[in-house]
Amino acid sequence: MPQPTSVAPASAASSDAVPASAPAPAAGARPCDAPATSTPAAAAKNIPAEWVTYSAGDNTIVVHAGANLTLADAGHALGQPAALKEIRPGEWLLGANLEIDKGATLQIGAPSVQRLKLRSDAGAFVWIKALGGTLEFSGVCVTSWDTSRNAVDEQPNGGRSFVLARDGARMDIRDSELSYLGYDANESYGVAWRLQGTTGTAENSRFGYNWYGMYSYEASDLVIRGNEVHHSARYGIDPHTRSNHLTIENNVSHHNGKHGIILAEDCSNSVIRNNVSYANDMHGIVIYLKSNNNVVENNTVYGNQWEGIDVNDSTGTAIRSNTVHDNGKAGIGVGQDSKDTTVIGNHITSNQEDGIAIYSDASGTAVQGNVISGNARYGIYVKSAGNDIAEDNKVTDNRVENVKTS
Repeated sequence: MPQPTSVAPASAASSDAVPASAPAPAAGARPCDAPATSTPAAAAKNIPAEWVTYSAGDNTIVVHAGANLTLADAGHALGQPAALKEIRPGEWLLGANLEIDKGATLQIGAPSVQRLKLRSDAGAFVWIKALGGTLEFSGVCVTSWDTSRNAVDEQPNGGRSFVLARDGARMDIRDSELSYLGYDANESYGVAWRLQGTTGTAENSRFGYNWYGMYSYEASDLVIRGNEVHHSARYGIDPHTRSNHLTIENNVSHHNGKHGIILAEDCSNSVIRNNVSYANDMHGIVIYLKSNNNVVENNTVYGNQWEGIDVNDSTGTAIRSNTVHDNGKAGIGVGQDSKDTTVIGNHITSNQEDGIAIYSDASGTAVQGNVISGNARYGIYVKSAGNDIAEDNKVTDNRVENVKTS
């Protein structure tokens, strides 16, 4: 049976290498790059029957309150191979939905589970949902799986397997890969955290070819660190709608269908630090719609088709010490009634429009100590009133004019 390696289509191979100007990618694990290996057979455990059940009526496995299980424990206890079975040592196929209830913990990871395939084909697709429970992925490759083709499901339009934590759940993903997941339906975007009290981590992992690489809605205190997020159909890293107090650092987000990293709609008091965002189809990093008091610092943002860093209708954004170059529009854009943005100590070069553009009633923008050169239009273009452009900016060799105020 073919193995789902990083499973990029052949046409996506050579053009996706990180250009020489990029810092090294995040050192995320690549567990889909190698086949599962044999592991010693786990000793049978005496699992209470009430901990894990299977309902054929809705084709759902439920891990109940009080349980603390590995996926292998659950599979052996159920004895329902159509729902969950070990295909070969370390490799499992999930043929049923999997629900982790409040008060339950499920661990999916090496060595007992190195690869987990979620059935996702023309007949049906399955999901994994932590509904108030705790879900842990460690050292594991998780993908959708079309059983008729023996391949990942590359066709999300008819629905596709996904992973979700909600209702106060905790989901932690470490040293893993979760790819080819999700489709365009609420809660089903690929890998997501939803609703108040839901939290967790994604660290040193890889997310490729999902509908959204990672998504959150009203989740707080998430840590997203050291991951590679690539070739998402839409957004790469997308905390949304009142997702607050987030740490997003040391990630590489590239070749996504919209923005590389975005905080959208009341996502506040978060830090986006030390990331690389490049070759995305729209902006590299976005702060949008009343996402206030966020810090964007020490990122490298380049080769995106629109702006490198974009701030819209948000207050108190600090943009500092970033390297922003070779983007299709402005290097840094501040607009749509944004207030009190600071743009300090950035290196902004060779963008296809302005180095910094301030527009659409943005006010209170302080631009200090930046190096801005070689941009195709203006170094700094100020189109709205009430902003402060300090004299210590080094603005040179921009093709139209270094500083333009209209």
